[in-house]
Amino acid sequence: MLTRLAYLIIVLVVGAGSIVLCRLTQATFVESGTSWLTGPVETAVGYPIQAVGGIFQNVHGMAELRRENERLRAELDRLQQETVLLPELQRENQLLREQLDLRRARPSYQYASGRIIGYDPDPLVKSIIINLGTRDGIADGMTVVTAQGLVGRVLRTNPNTAKVLLITDVSSSINGLVQSTRARGVVNGSPTGRLVMRYIGQSEVVHTGDRVVTSGLGGNFPPGILIGSVIDVRQRDVEMFQEARVEPTVDVNRLEVVLVVTNFLPTRLE
Repeated sequence: MLTRLAYLIIVLVVGAGSIVLCRLTQATFVESGTSWLTGPVETAVGYPIQAVGGIFQNVHGMAELRRENERLRAELDRLQQETVLLPELQRENQLLREQLDLRRARPSYQYASGRIIGYDPDPLVKSIIINLGTRDGIADGMTVVTAQGLVGRVLRTNPNTAKVLLITDVSSSINGLVQSTRARGVVNGSPTGRLVMRYIGQSEVVHTGDRVVTSGLGGNFPPGILIGSVIDVRQRDVEMFQEARVEPTVDVNRLEVVLVVTNFLPTRLE
């Protein structure tokens, strides 16, 4: 009896286990089948969505990069403009300071500041055109200077411009004197761009490096304006006078701004 009962129990247990196992297997098979069917669909749908999202991210990133490039380019342009402008502002500041120093050094004179707007096209004529004219109170014969020294004189005027004959022109003639020894002579222009001081008495002492200024004789220029410095002296016993070559203190080839003395008019034109 016990043997049959034990056998019956064993059969029931094995049967129940088989049923449970079968159902579990069926569930797993269904789940696997569902996954097999839906997996490709999920993948097919997911990849395009991810790709589209990536495209939008790339487009946004490109737009940001483009805006950044534009900002950097504008900043670079600004810096380049400042790099060009800064030396010009420094140069203009220096010129204004020099003009102010000149006005303080010679307060008895009144000045009009003008800018060079042209040079005479004739290579044999040393003259410049400035942006001042009769409307600015400029008249023929007025003295033109910079802080460094004498530039020339106004040769001809128009309402808005004036032509200035430079001291280096061969037709220019200025009564000058050596500042240290007071030796007198006449300073003329020359084709070389240097000046020649003629008619210096043989007994006068002139040294290399001496400064030459306007003497005021003849009434064509105010006295005491620096003309240049002596670079060499030529003296011969058989001649009545000695000569000195003079380097002008104003570089007439690099002029930008000049001052016209407006309250001094020559008593006569040369």
